[in-house]
Amino acid sequence: MTIQLTKVQLFLLMFVMQTGFVYTSFQNMVIEHSKRDATIQFLVVAVIFFMQLLFFERMHKYFFLNKFTKALYLIYWTSYIIVFVVYITYVLTTWVFPNTPESVLIAIFLSVCLYASISRPETAINIGVVLIPMLLLFLLFMFLTVKNLSVTNLLPFFYDRSNTWFMGFIFSTYAFGGAEMYIVLRKYLAKSEKMPKKALAIYFIILTSFYLLSITFTLMFFSLEELKLIPEPILYILHSVEVTFVKRLDLFFVYIWLSWSLVTIVNYVLVIRVVYFENKIKYPKVKLLIFFIVVGGTANVMIRFSILEFLKQNLVYGVIAFSFLLPILIIVINKLRGRTVSDSVKSS
Repeated sequence: MTIQLTKVQLFLLMFVMQTGFVYTSFQNMVIEHSKRDATIQFLVVAVIFFMQLLFFERMHKYFFLNKFTKALYLIYWTSYIIVFVVYITYVLTTWVFPNTPESVLIAIFLSVCLYASISRPETAINIGVVLIPMLLLFLLFMFLTVKNLSVTNLLPFFYDRSNTWFMGFIFSTYAFGGAEMYIVLRKYLAKSEKMPKKALAIYFIILTSFYLLSITFTLMFFSLEELKLIPEPILYILHSVEVTFVKRLDLFFVYIWLSWSLVTIVNYVLVIRVVYFENKIKYPKVKLLIFFIVVGGTANVMIRFSILEFLKQNLVYGVIAFSFLLPILIIVINKLRGRTVSDSVKSS
């Protein structure tokens, strides 16, 4: 299966995949360790991410996956999706459907994802467009909480540093998980399209601002002690907003986040299809069905609060390895060997 992407489509795919999994919860983990320095630590990691994007753009011709690295990424992406399905189910049972069996929620959610995934690739590529007005609405209602924010919560910087302070940098990388998608999808950019540094800078500014807003609002809305008890701070902030046309605004945004999550999984599956179905294979729909059955069955077994907390605390190391370190290692090795993507295509 082959696809062609425009710059806008590439960045839209990346934005959805880099925000859909962690946007409502990663603030808690970052602030838990870095305290009031969360914004500073996040910005440091953001700059590293931008430098990586520039490196990827310059060296993308040296990035291709052999059978071993493809297998590694398949395991990682599948595990990432499974953890996310567990988390989605936990949030839905906590906020919306407390009396619905988890297995039923998983089956319904993944059935929709399967239906979208077996459609034409263009459907998965462009489905993220429907999220744009939703996310703008999301931001609009976030700003309605400004009157409840306390700017003094942001200060002082570099004051309450603890033994785990450095972990704030580690958990900030959650915001940039999926960075490897740029280098994976870059070769599918249409030949008529060029990728200037300005385009990368614009994407970086949008993504960083989107996350920075959530961290800043969380710090200004809650005290540090309150945050220890609040796993999804963004949903709690929206819960405080009172409007006349919706009784519980937080539930409204849970449904938006559910749509956001669905599109994220569909986009991840699209990447898996592109990477592993490059050559025509027999029964691709059956294999996708088996994939979702494996994901759903594994997620159903793993739905335990203790397991979820363990995964949230440790999956970040997988993000660092597969989004930051492994792509650079692959590029360096292939550059030393003098192998490029075009050479790989000729030999396949």
